[in-house]
Amino acid sequence: MCKKPCLSNYSVYKLKGKRVFVRADLNDPVNEKGELIGDMRIRATLPTIGYLVGAGAKVIVASHMGRPKDKEAKYSLCSVKKYLSKTSPFKIHFVPSWGDEVKDTLKLLKDGEILLLQNLRFHPGETSNDEEFAKFLASLADIYVFEAFGTAHRKHASVVSLPKFLPSMIGFLTEKEINTINGLIEQAKKPFLFILGGKKISDKIRVFERLLDKAQIICIGGAMACTFFKALGYQVGKSFYEEDSLDVARAIMKKAEQRGCKLLLPQDVMVAKTISDNTETKYVSREEIPEDYQVVDIGPKTFEIYKKEINSANTILWNGPMGIYEIPKFSWGSKSIALTIGMSKAIKICGGGDTAEVLNSSNLISHFDHISTGGGAFLKFLEGSSLPALEAIS
Repeated sequence: MCKKPCLSNYSVYKLKGKRVFVRADLNDPVNEKGELIGDMRIRATLPTIGYLVGAGAKVIVASHMGRPKDKEAKYSLCSVKKYLSKTSPFKIHFVPSWGDEVKDTLKLLKDGEILLLQNLRFHPGETSNDEEFAKFLASLADIYVFEAFGTAHRKHASVVSLPKFLPSMIGFLTEKEINTINGLIEQAKKPFLFILGGKKISDKIRVFERLLDKAQIICIGGAMACTFFKALGYQVGKSFYEEDSLDVARAIMKKAEQRGCKLLLPQDVMVAKTISDNTETKYVSREEIPEDYQVVDIGPKTFEIYKKEINSANTILWNGPMGIYEIPKFSWGSKSIALTIGMSKAIKICGGGDTAEVLNSSNLISHFDHISTGGGAFLKFLEGSSLPALEAIS
């Protein structure tokens, strides 16, 4: 269980009239016009915001969105203001800049109302972890609630410095993330299946180290499979692989064998001439990847093997798509795995933004027991590393 101060343990009667700063993660995808094309993270934060509004607090909500350069208009949180105004009963004030208008608007805020601040990354003090900016944010509130699990690994002003200056706690979503991941690692019902995709083995070495002792089966997909192929002596054509991680891949396969963990690699793959939706593609075995093609998805034989393991598992953790899912022609493997997991009777947990997007595009979010809002933070926590945001909460 979570050992940090939690909003769930804080008396609701102490919140009325208090200015509560919620560091949220409202970083859902937007199109070039700045219109939201997803709402998973916003919806995940609403229980905490709604609870504070219902308790009569003055709620100050802050978040980042994207990685803006020169305050790109499409990353303005104006899109979030429009979304919340249409879909919730909350009274919301929005401040579009980081000037004096912030404190002027705060003076108008009534109990049970929300002040939504502009994208934190529009201020240079956020990513540079400027203490003066953190003090300014702290001056707006009486209490700090951390509810941005997806940024828990970032050393940014609103994440690690702001909590120094206010009584601090974590919100409902972050508490659930911590308890779910801890419970998964310590009490996973066997057989425990870990499905791992994505690009690089080097980003997930410590995750492998930890889960080789916990999982009974690990199924590999995505570009990282090519590093394993290369380590086995197969040619991978024009596919991406990590030359520096070949020894790591061999060590992982050896440790899996020693520890009795079944590590499965794709038996066949989809290969493409180029990364485009109108390119030439075909399915080949992993031993026969042509030199002028690159791997873009798992193949049907591999899917059938993985499907059997999915249907036999009692706990499933999925992180990383099976291929370049953003291109519809290469998304079959990821979506087929998503559907099979969604229909299984196992406890199902998904982590990582790309994986969540596969579920969202397949309308399978509701079929999973938990969708983590963290990508890098999810992996760091899963591997047992401390997260700066949680260290800052005392």
